[in-house]
Amino acid sequence: MTNQSPSDQPYDVAIIGGNFAGMAAALYLLRARRRVVMFDDGQHRNRFAAHSHGFLGQDGASPDQIRATGLAELRRYPTFQLREERVGDVGGVVGDFAVTGEGGTTHARRVILATGQRDLLPDVPGLAECWGKTANTCPYCHGYELADLPTGILLDDNPDAGMYLRQVRRWAGALTVFDNGAALDPQTVALIAELGVAYVPGPLAGLQHEAGILHSIAVTGGAVVPLRALYLGTKTTPAAPFAGLMGCEMAESHSGLMVSVDTWQRSTVPGVFVAGDLARGMPAAIFAAASGSSAGIGCDMDLAGLLT
Repeated sequence: MTNQSPSDQPYDVAIIGGNFAGMAAALYLLRARRRVVMFDDGQHRNRFAAHSHGFLGQDGASPDQIRATGLAELRRYPTFQLREERVGDVGGVVGDFAVTGEGGTTHARRVILATGQRDLLPDVPGLAECWGKTANTCPYCHGYELADLPTGILLDDNPDAGMYLRQVRRWAGALTVFDNGAALDPQTVALIAELGVAYVPGPLAGLQHEAGILHSIAVTGGAVVPLRALYLGTKTTPAAPFAGLMGCEMAESHSGLMVSVDTWQRSTVPGVFVAGDLARGMPAAIFAAASGSSAGIGCDMDLAGLLT
C-alpha cells in the first residue's frame, strides 16, 4: 500500500486510548504501513503512580516518561495522528466505524479499544490521596520498594482473599489485616490465625498520611495502627462504555467485567479489537503492552484478509 497523509479518511484503524496498550498496537500497525489515528484524553489508570516497575527496559521510570518515549517513536511514522481529545461515541460496522470526539467524527475500517479499567476504591478518607504511592493493589508492581515496612492488607469476603494474604505477606514487614467492616470468609479468618497475623476488624475511619505517604490507619471506635504501606484488591469497571454499547461479549474477572477476546485480541464484534486491562484480569504495564502488540498485528492481518 502507498503512504498517504494521516489526514486522509477513512483511516485504517482508530485506536481509542493512548496508554501502553494503545501505543503498542499503534506501533505494529504503523510498521505495517497502516494509517492510524489514536484518541487519548490522558485519563490513564496508572496516572496515580510515580513509577512503573516490572517493565523490562523501563523499570522505575514514570508512566508519563514511558508514554512520552513511546509517543516520540510513534510520531516518527508519517501515517500516525494523535488526537488528544475525549471520545463520546463509537459506532458503525466492520469497514466503516465512526468515532465521534470533541473535534468531530472520524471514520476507520477497524477499531481497537484500549480504554482500560477504572479502580473502584472503598470510600475511606485518605485512601485516594495514598493511591499509587503507599496504597496499592499489586505487590509485584510496588512490593520491592515497600518491602519489610509495617504493612496493612484490606481483605473482604472474596474467596481469593487467603491467597492474596499469603502473597502480600512475602513482602511485608509486620502485617496487619483489616476488613473495613466486611464479614470475612471463615477460612480466611482461620488462615489469619494460622499465620499469626494481627487482625483489626471494623470499618476504617481513615488513612493518616502526608502527601500520600501513609503513616497510620484509624479504625472507627478503635485503634490507630502505625503503617507505612497498604494493599487492597480493588473492584474495577470499564473506564469507557464503548465495548458494551457495541455489543462485545463480556466476561467476569476476579475484580469486575472485562471483554472476551481471542488470541489476536478480537472481540465478538467483527472489526473490533480490545487490548490492555479492558481485556485481561491482571493489570500490569508490560501485559498491557504485550496485548496491544497482539491487537496491532491481529488487526493488520484482519485488514489483509488473513484472519478467519
